[in-house]
Amino acid sequence: MKRLAALAAAVVAITAAAPAWAAKVFVLDNVTLQGGGTLTGSFTTNDALTSLEAIDITASMNTVGAFTFQEFRYNDLSLVYADHMPTYFSVKTVGYAQELQLYFGALTDAGATLLPSHSFEHQTVAGTRMVTGGQVVAAAVSAVPEPATWAMMIVGFGLAGSALRQGGRKGARAAA
Repeated sequence: MKRLAALAAAVVAITAAAPAWAAKVFVLDNVTLQGGGTLTGSFTTNDALTSLEAIDITASMNTVGAFTFQEFRYNDLSLVYADHMPTYFSVKTVGYAQELQLYFGALTDAGATLLPSHSFEHQTVAGTRMVTGGQVVAAAVSAVPEPATWAMMIVGFGLAGSALRQGGRKGARAAA
């Protein structure tokens, strides 16, 4: 009985020590830029949608008027300004040589439409090109059990096995 109580206490401790956490991954969907350029890639937020945890967005090369925008990959999390999440975030390279700002109507767990009037990509050598359309959508993520769930399942199997084993011994004693 003491062993069972200790096992139950361990399950409670593991469950309490492993809080629920799930990052949200968003994919850029049909995001177009002025002059025919595109933005592709994804970003990851925390569960509350209040901070960025990863970013990997590529702005395509294209020409707007007399200026040629080079392809650029925004993937350095240390350059992200996300103080205003879930409304918008921006990525600014050192010296602002490149800047990307994505403004959302209302970012939810399902995604959001980008606001073209506030979303843009800027390159010092070519200027600014506005986002002309597109949205961000939540990526399909497969469910992975949390550590606490695994612990409870393992303990449950252990208790079931222990109960079966105890039942087998009692039956053997009764027969003797």
